[in-house]
Amino acid sequence: MTRFIKDERGQAVVEFALVAPVLLLILCGIIDFGWIFSAKIATDTCAREGARFAASWSDYESAEVETANKVRSVASSIIKDNITTVVSYSDADNPAAGDVRVEVVSEVRSLTIVAHTLFGGPVFTLESAVTMKVG
Repeated sequence: MTRFIKDERGQAVVEFALVAPVLLLILCGIIDFGWIFSAKIATDTCAREGARFAASWSDYESAEVETANKVRSVASSIIKDNITTVVSYSDADNPAAGDVRVEVVSEVRSLTIVAHTLFGGPVFTLESAVTMKVG
């Protein structure tokens, strides 16, 4: 009986069974964070490119449509399907004399159940806005 009590075979398996769920949770959290952070960077890039395009665009009547097309063309595949663009000029009467503001809103789905569980939903809304001088 003493030999059976002092036998440590299987101890590593039990320890692994206790630690594995925590390690898996951390790994899934890292994957989700990286995925969402990458989508945020893509959204920021789209807003910056859209503002640069709208600031140099001379036909202010079609600026919103053309800027939205430009934003969609530079968007990465992570956010390309769910992206919204809003263009506004600070001086509506004379847009060439003011600033242009481009707001980009995108949605990205989490890859694992971890972010979905912790933050209350599988879809994250990411927003970015850039203001540039028209000219």
